Amino acid sequence: MDASPRTDTPETGPSVLPNFLIAGAPKSGTSSVHRWLAEHPEAKGSIRKETYFMVDPGTHMFDAENHVSATGLAGYADNFEEGPDMPAILFESTPSYLYSDTALQTAARFPRPVKVFFVLREPGDQIYSLYRYFRSNWDWIPADMSFGDFLEHAHAGTHPFKGNELAVNCLRFACYVDYLRKWRDVVGPGNIRVDLFERVQSDPRGMMQDLAAWLGIDPGFYDDYAFPSMNRTYKARNKMLQAINLRVRRAIPKSALRQKIRAAYHAVNSAPPDSAASEDEHLKRRISEEFAACNAALAAEFGLDVGGWPLAAGASSGTATP
Repeated sequence: MDASPRTDTPETGPSVLPNFLIAGAPKSGTSSVHRWLAEHPEAKGSIRKETYFMVDPGTHMFDAENHVSATGLAGYADNFEEGPDMPAILFESTPSYLYSDTALQTAARFPRPVKVFFVLREPGDQIYSLYRYFRSNWDWIPADMSFGDFLEHAHAGTHPFKGNELAVNCLRFACYVDYLRKWRDVVGPGNIRVDLFERVQSDPRGMMQDLAAWLGIDPGFYDDYAFPSMNRTYKARNKMLQAINLRVRRAIPKSALRQKIRAAYHAVNSAPPDSAASEDEHLKRRISEEFAACNAALAAEFGLDVGGWPLAAGASSGTATP
């Protein structure tokens, strides 16, 4: 890459900035991609996968103490471990950046170009996964709310989701092309790459080798890599223990201690989620059809092979990002 993680900024002088962002979309495999890239010897991820450093104020992820509005670009360095040598790729992964005006405005102020990667998921599946994740792994969505009721609230604009904007705006946010156009305008078409969640699942080796080549690091690292999976949605066996778990997660900063507590909790109280009921599958298909025009524009403008997604009449899928 042309950009270096260590740079001088007009507002701060010498500073450390990421030269690569994984910026979306939520529930599309970004946690796995982050780990796979962080284990490459030429790349280094942020201390926390999601720094939230450039999210929009007022969102549920906003942290006033660790935010560009409070610290300027210089504060970005606090999200990375210090070291004498800078890796070729210094990066973080906050998937809500896809929708963040603050992230766009901040990226435009970077003194050197930043490359940005997006992983997208078929809209019906993405919305359903987001619904189950915020209902089961967290409490943003009431535990007794059906998928049908969730969609009714989303369509009607009535949102009992405790201010979680990803749930509130799930329908608008799933028209990915509207947001990718903005990023393309800010960072330039040569600095944006888009791939699909389906490829994360079916061809992680090929996807990561292509990503590594695009970033200018050795794709061969992934020849024998194991590709562990991360951040799966789960079902809590005991609701009382889950409530305690949520309080602990919100009280303890992300750290090695928190990871140990999380692992112990999952060993005791988590199970794979139930398969989607036939009614939910029907609703997923129905909601997917609402995005046919968005999907067609996405395929045409970003060269994506979204053949398994609903497309507007007469539209054809593009060719996958090279």
